[in-house]
Amino acid sequence: MKASGFSLMEMLMALAVSSVLLVGAARVLPALQRHNLHTLMRFQLHEEIQLMMARLQKAVVRAGYCKGECAGAALRIAENGRCFLVRWDENSNGRWEGTGSEESDFYGYRFRQDSLEMQRGVDNCEGSGWEKLNDPAAIILSDFHIIRHDKQIRLAISAFARAFPRQSVTLERWITARNL
Repeated sequence: MKASGFSLMEMLMALAVSSVLLVGAARVLPALQRHNLHTLMRFQLHEEIQLMMARLQKAVVRAGYCKGECAGAALRIAENGRCFLVRWDENSNGRWEGTGSEESDFYGYRFRQDSLEMQRGVDNCEGSGWEKLNDPAAIILSDFHIIRHDKQIRLAISAFARAFPRQSVTLERWITARNL
């Protein structure tokens, strides 16, 4: 009569093979988790830069819009391409509301202290009260430039996540500013 089941030797062999596989998996798992975290951070960084770029693109495309007779420069680049000022007739009343108005049609965007900042109602790149468009605790902007070639505007943003400073993301866009 033959007994069914595994012998002691077979059980010990299966246990040895299983433990080798588990030790190997335990060594690979932390590296896999680090890689997943790194990929997620890069994706989030890219998304944040995309959102900032979309906001800047929208401002450049709107620059110069006026339903009536508006006077003055619609787009002005300052600080060697690190700041730009735009105007557009947001409420379509035929004029650009000045900097002193609550409904001012003047907007500024500037690169300061590793951040991109925005403010409504400004006609220069100085002063305080600017709102940061990125969270400097998480994302550091390493570069921002705007260059104008007639109606073509080039925007470039470079940034990295504070947690992974060696992995930088750069986005560049050419925009046609139809209202300039």
